[in-house]
Amino acid sequence: MSIASALGLKRRPDLRRSERSRVFLTAKMLVSGQPCPIHLLDLSRHGALAHAADPPRDGEIVWVVCRGVELLARTAWIRGNRFGLAFDSGLPSAKYEILLKEGRRALSSQTPIAALNPAAAV
Repeated sequence: MSIASALGLKRRPDLRRSERSRVFLTAKMLVSGQPCPIHLLDLSRHGALAHAADPPRDGEIVWVVCRGVELLARTAWIRGNRFGLAFDSGLPSAKYEILLKEGRRALSSQTPIAALNPAAAV
C-alpha cells in the first residue's frame, strides 16, 4: 500500500491515450529553429518521455527526428531536464514498432548506471 492510499488520497487519473514502453533512443529536436540533442526514455504511439540538457518551455511546439522518423509534438510538462512530449498525430504502427525494437535493444545493452543517467551515455 502506498503512503498516498494509506492517507486516503486519490490517485490522479492517467490521461495518456496509450501504454508507454521504456526505451533509450538518441534523437534530435528542433526548438525555435535550433537543433537540440535529446534522449527518448519511454515511448508510446501518442507521446514520449524525453531528456535534454536544455529542455524546451512548457507547451512549446517542437519537431522530433529519430531514426528517420519525424514527429511534430508539444511539450506537455517539464521537470528538471525531463519532459513529456505529446505527438500531434499518432505514430504509425510500423514506425512505432521499429523505434520500440531499437530503443529496447539499446536499453538492454546499457550498464545500469548509464540507464539511470542518460547524459552519461552520450
